[in-house]
Amino acid sequence: MSLLVALIIGIGDELEDEIAYQLGKQGICVLFCSNNENKFERIIKKLSNEDIEPKFIILNTVDLKTIDEISEKIDEQFGKLDILINVGIFLDNNQFKINTMLYEGFEARESFDLLTVLQAFIPLLQKSPSSRIINVYGELNIYDSDMKSWTKLFRDYSAKFELDKFMDQFYKEFSNTNIKISSIILGNDNNIQTIAEEADRIVHLASLPFNSSSKSKTMRILYGIVGEGMGHATRSKVTLEILLKEQHHVKVVVSNRAYKFLHDNFSNRFPNCNEAGEGEAAIDIIEIEGLTMQYVNNVFDEKASVLHTMQRMPDMLSKNLDAYYENLVSWMPQAVISDFDSFAYIFAKIHGLPILSIDNQHVVQRCVIPEEARESNPIAFYTYKCFVKAKLSRCDYYIITGFFTPEIRDKYKDNTIVVPPILRQTILDAKPLPVEHCEHFLVYQSSKSDTSLISILQGFGEKCIVYGFGREEKVDNLEFKGFSEQGFVDDLACAKGVIANGGLSLMNEAVSLQRPFFSVPVENQYEQVLNAWYLEKLGYGVFADKIELEPLRQWAQNISHYAKALSNYHHDSNMLLYKSVKRALQEFNTRSV
Repeated sequence: MSLLVALIIGIGDELEDEIAYQLGKQGICVLFCSNNENKFERIIKKLSNEDIEPKFIILNTVDLKTIDEISEKIDEQFGKLDILINVGIFLDNNQFKINTMLYEGFEARESFDLLTVLQAFIPLLQKSPSSRIINVYGELNIYDSDMKSWTKLFRDYSAKFELDKFMDQFYKEFSNTNIKISSIILGNDNNIQTIAEEADRIVHLASLPFNSSSKSKTMRILYGIVGEGMGHATRSKVTLEILLKEQHHVKVVVSNRAYKFLHDNFSNRFPNCNEAGEGEAAIDIIEIEGLTMQYVNNVFDEKASVLHTMQRMPDMLSKNLDAYYENLVSWMPQAVISDFDSFAYIFAKIHGLPILSIDNQHVVQRCVIPEEARESNPIAFYTYKCFVKAKLSRCDYYIITGFFTPEIRDKYKDNTIVVPPILRQTILDAKPLPVEHCEHFLVYQSSKSDTSLISILQGFGEKCIVYGFGREEKVDNLEFKGFSEQGFVDDLACAKGVIANGGLSLMNEAVSLQRPFFSVPVENQYEQVLNAWYLEKLGYGVFADKIELEPLRQWAQNISHYAKALSNYHHDSNMLLYKSVKRALQEFNTRSV
């Protein structure tokens, strides 16, 4: 291997000295910009005492006048640059900058726009067969014995937003190069207590591409799943099976009922990530605190939801920070997948990780939605669209799933794909009866508090199997059942039709099994309104504002009409999902640690 060359840019504090020392121990030639020729005298002596021949070179201090000169000197002497470490990046007037020391021994610093500095060294970095940039955010408090950082940089949303924008611009700048990017925030790992340990983390990242003999196919993936409802968890279970089949190591962050569902499905089948070796599938299910939605009589209550969240906020922050520091920071994920989850998304943005979004929500923002689907409540449409756009903006790729496939907007076609419904294995294995041979309707009610449905179903007169009320009994033409995954699928596959709200998961499964649908979307949830609108538009069922006896009977009389439209629908057994996830991760792996 040829001599590796590393350039450190910063103010010359103790952390940079330690980084230089650890790089020197690995035989890497360290370049530093300073007007003090004796800058590394102590470190050189220390390495010499360890029988290591140090390779340190002091260059001129960096400023806008000397930066080109420094680049030319490196090119003349080495013909390349393998590692660039930028220490002490800070946010100033919505711009990320880096300080450099102009005069040793004085408080004489100059700050530069980070991208301006980096652009000067891109040609040199590209001459290396495997180069890396390490961006170190924050500064050490050199007046304390303990190592601390200015973590206020990322404490508020506005700073997070600026970092998000910067990362997006930053990766575009280097998207067509062979340069790998890594980011570290000083002090964000509670397990690191000393400057030497922090430097070790930085040097480990800096030297990985040169110390690794080959690119591993096993990736460390952080998977975030929003815990409200079970639809996100059931479809994420399918994607997780794909990841584990490919022998990846996955840490899942999830809240509410979805945590127990995924924990029960995976924790006893696979080793955890700390125990598994290369090429061995592994998974950890980590419980976090997430937002919850409050309903009153099957109507989404925004005020109650906000109040409930505020009451839980102290516990949420405590639990989620523990998950952040203890489970994820030192593990160093290489990529993030988010099913509409903010926790994993924010982690990715702070650490500069690539993100794959898999959900149905982004259809409203990244696809062309017909005017007719918006006109019933345009304010709700635009509010929901803005919410979706803000929650997971600037992901690297978007996979949108659902039984309807609107056209992708032109500006999003390069990194967005629409795939058929993501179906669990029990649905793929189901053997649906022809509708004309079925004897019951399947009813799913997500709100136990709304009992008005029962009297309407009794008046309906048809045999109904009812899920969601949490009880098991027979009342007239109604049979109430408790939750059973296989039992539910069996009842769905043999149903004349389905009566439920506008949630996409059940609608996807019903359409895939060619079951006609009567949809009553939850009030104040435009997502469900859109699902029901497409259901009716495609001829697969009825979209009703509320459940009433006469429309229900009319739908039942026209079941054969809806069944005929559904007979033309066929799913692809998740094949397009599999190909899309695999393709995205292969691309992520080329630029990861």
